[in-house]
Amino acid sequence: MAELALELERVVKRWRSGAALRGVDLAVPRGAVVGLVGPSGAGKTTAMRVGLGLLAPDEGTARVFSTPARAIARHRGRVGVLIDGPALEPALSVVDNLQVHALRHGRAAPDPAPWFEKLGLGGLARRRAARLSQGEQYRVALVRALLLGPDLLVLDEPVAHFDPALAQAALELVREASARGAGTLVTSHQLAELQRVATHLVLLHKGEVLLSGALAELLGTIAPALRIAAGGAAAPAKTLLARHAAVARVDDLRADGQDLLRVELRARGAEEASAAAAAINAALHQGGISASLLAPERPTLEELFRRTLLRAGGSGTERPA
Repeated sequence: MAELALELERVVKRWRSGAALRGVDLAVPRGAVVGLVGPSGAGKTTAMRVGLGLLAPDEGTARVFSTPARAIARHRGRVGVLIDGPALEPALSVVDNLQVHALRHGRAAPDPAPWFEKLGLGGLARRRAARLSQGEQYRVALVRALLLGPDLLVLDEPVAHFDPALAQAALELVREASARGAGTLVTSHQLAELQRVATHLVLLHKGEVLLSGALAELLGTIAPALRIAAGGAAAPAKTLLARHAAVARVDDLRADGQDLLRVELRARGAEEASAAAAAINAALHQGGISASLLAPERPTLEELFRRTLLRAGGSGTERPA
C-alpha cells in the first residue's frame, strides 16, 4: 500500500449548531488525486482544515505523513495548500510573493516560468497582487502551492474562478504533481473537470462519508445507459422503450443543445450492455422509429453524485459546492 500523505480516522468535529464531521475516515495515498465532493455544508473545508492541523478534532485522529496533523509545521515545506482563498501579500509582486513563500520554508524559489506559461501569468510577474483579478490571484496561489514540489497538496476549489481552458491546464498541473508522487486532496464543484484527474473519491453529505474508494470502481457501479435521439418520434420511442425487457428506466435529457432520451439498461457488464443496445435498436426499427443517435453513455461523476444523494434521502437535485 502506498504511503499515506494525509489521513483522517473517525474524525468528529462539532460546532455549537451541531456536528460538522461525524466519524469521517479519509485517506490520501502518495501518488493519488482524491476528489472530495459534496453539497454546500457537507463538511469538506472543515475536513481539510482538520487534516492540515488548522482545527483540532473533537474525536478521532488526523495525520500528515504518519505524524499528528497538529505537528504539520515540521512538514510545511512538503505541503502545498490553497484553502480559504489566495491569501497573497497585496503589496508584493507576484514573483515576490513566491519568493517570500519559499524563504519562509528555508528554500530558494525555483523558476516559476513553466507554471506561469501554462496558467497565462507570464505578463503579470511584476504586478502587485493587489492589482490582480480574483482569478489571477487564484492562479498565483496555485503556483505557490506547487512551487516547492510538495509531497501533499490540499486544494479547496482551486479552479472555481478559471475559464474551462485554464481549469484544464491547472488540473493537468495537479495530475503531473501526483505522477511525481504527491498525494492530493482537492475539492471542486466542476465534476466533469475533476473526473479527468481524480483517481479516488470521497463524497461527504451532512458531515458523513456516503461514498469512498477508487473512482473507476465507483463509476463501475452505475448501470449502463444509452443516449438516444429520435427527433419528432421521441414520445412514441419513450413509450416503446419503457416496455422493453432490457430497459430499467427512460428519462428525458437535454445535452449539447439536443433533446435526447436517456435509457438505463438492466444489463450487467459490457457484453450484456452491447447485446441490449442491439436489441433496442432493432425494436426501434421494427416500431418504425429512426434514431439519429444511439450511443452508450460514459459513466460520470455527476451521475454518481446524483444517485448517491438520492439513496441518502436527498432530492437528487443538490449540487456540489
